[in-house]
Amino acid sequence: MIRHRGFAPVLGLFALAVCDLAVADPWLAPGDSGLRSDIQLLADAGILHGPVTTWPISWPDVARDVRTAHDEGLDAATAAALTRVRRLSGYASTDGFAGTGLSASIAHDPTMLRGFEDTPREEGELAMRASWLSEHFALNLQGSVVANPSDGKQWRADGSYVGVNFGNYMLSAGLMERWWGPGWNGSLALSTNARPIPTVTLERNYTDAFKTRWLSWIGPWRASIALGQTEEHDVAVPKVRILEARVNFKPRPWLEFGLTRTAQFCGGDRPCDWDTFTDMLFGRDNTVDGDDPLEEPGNQMAGYDLRVRSPWKPLPMAFYTQWIGEDEAGGLPSKFIGLFGLEYWGSSPWGGYRLRAEYADTACVFNGDPEYNCAYRHPIYPQGYTYRGRIIGHSLDNDSRMFTLAGLLTRSNGDVLSLEFNRAKLNRDGTGTHAISEVPADLDNVELRYSKVFGIGKFSIGLGFDDMGTTEGSSSDVRGFLGWQQGI
Repeated sequence: MIRHRGFAPVLGLFALAVCDLAVADPWLAPGDSGLRSDIQLLADAGILHGPVTTWPISWPDVARDVRTAHDEGLDAATAAALTRVRRLSGYASTDGFAGTGLSASIAHDPTMLRGFEDTPREEGELAMRASWLSEHFALNLQGSVVANPSDGKQWRADGSYVGVNFGNYMLSAGLMERWWGPGWNGSLALSTNARPIPTVTLERNYTDAFKTRWLSWIGPWRASIALGQTEEHDVAVPKVRILEARVNFKPRPWLEFGLTRTAQFCGGDRPCDWDTFTDMLFGRDNTVDGDDPLEEPGNQMAGYDLRVRSPWKPLPMAFYTQWIGEDEAGGLPSKFIGLFGLEYWGSSPWGGYRLRAEYADTACVFNGDPEYNCAYRHPIYPQGYTYRGRIIGHSLDNDSRMFTLAGLLTRSNGDVLSLEFNRAKLNRDGTGTHAISEVPADLDNVELRYSKVFGIGKFSIGLGFDDMGTTEGSSSDVRGFLGWQQGI
C-alpha cells in the first residue's frame, strides 16, 4: 500500500509592500538551491575559503570573503554569483530591526522525496517572520499556520531562534533547519526532511584555521554541536533527547571533509542520568555477551563525508560521498549506508549551470550483502530515527536506493530553473516500517522548478510527475506547488 495525501483547501497568497527579500541573520539557512549553487561556485573558485557542506552557513564568514574578493579573471557565471552573494551578505549583516517577512505556499500531493530545496511539506502554509540583529545578539521570531498538517500541528514556530555571540562562537536556542553533508537530494544523517527539532546549539562563526603548526594542516574548519528533544507525545517513546555533532574542515582548497555523529538517548521511562549520557557519549552502547539490547543507552549514527574538486580549472568537476554507520565495530562506525555524487558546472549564454548525478543506498552494508530493517530503526525507539513522523536523515527511509540526474540554471538576473529525474526502489525487502511505502515499490519521478524575484516578492513554482509500481499494481500522479515570499 502506498501512502498518499489528498488535496486540501488553498491558502491565499497576500503581500502588500515592495521590499527586498533578505533580512538580518547570522546564518544562511538551507533551502535555496540557487543560492547554494552560488556559494559552492564561489568556494570552488577559491573566493570562499571555509567549508560549505554544513548548513546553516555562517553569514559573517561568507561576507568577509566576498567583500575582499576581486572580480578580475572570473567567468560570467562566477562574477554574477559573487555580485548576488555580496548583495545578500550586506543585508544579512545589517544591525537592528530588519523588518518582517511573509511567505505562503500551496501544494497538491507534496513530495515525500524531499531534497535540499525548500519545497512545501504540507498542502498549504502561511508564515510571518521578524528579525533583529546586533553585535552580540540575534533574534528571529517566525510563526506559521498550515492546512491539513500531516503531524496534526496546525500552528508552528519553525525557524525561530535566539542567539548570543561570544568570541568566535554563537550559542543559540530554537528550531533551525540543518543539512549536514555534500548531497543535494539527501543527507544520510541530518537533513531538512523532518521539521526542525528544538535544540540548544553551539557553533563556530568564522572558519579560520588553527595558528599552531600541529593543527594548522587541517585548514579552515567549522564545528557544531546541538542538544535537543523530540515530541512529547503521539510516539511510542516520547521526549527522546538527540545529540548532533559535526566537524567540517578543508585541508586543501580542493578537498572538504566532514565528521558527523548523532545519537538518540533517554526518552519515556528510560534512564536519563549522567551515566547514561557518558555511556552514549563514549560509544558504550553495543550489546555484548548476550546483553539485552534494550539496556543500551541509546541509538547512534556516525560517519564521514568528503567532496573533492578537480584541481584543473579547465575541468570544473567534483566528486562527493557520504558514509554513515548504523553500528560500531572496534570503536569506529560500521554497517554503512552510502551516498555518492558527481557535479559539473560552467557558464553559458543563458547563465551559470550545474549538472549532477547522485546515488544513495539506505540498506546497511550497502557495499556488500545488504542488511535490511537496520538503518533508521532501533529496538529502543519503535518510532525510529524520526521527528514528527518524518525521517531525520535521508527522505528515502531505510532499505531503499535512488539514482538522480539533475540540472540547474541560474540566470544573471537571479532566476533559477531546475529539472530533476529520480529513479528509486523503495522498501526493497518489503518488511518492517517504512515512511513512504509498506511494500516494495519502483518509483520514477521527474520535477521541474522555477523561481523568479519580482517587485512584489520571490515567486516559485514546481511541477512533478510520479509513476509508481508495486506487486499490488501501479499508479501515476501529477503534483505541484506554488510559493511566494516577500519582505516588508
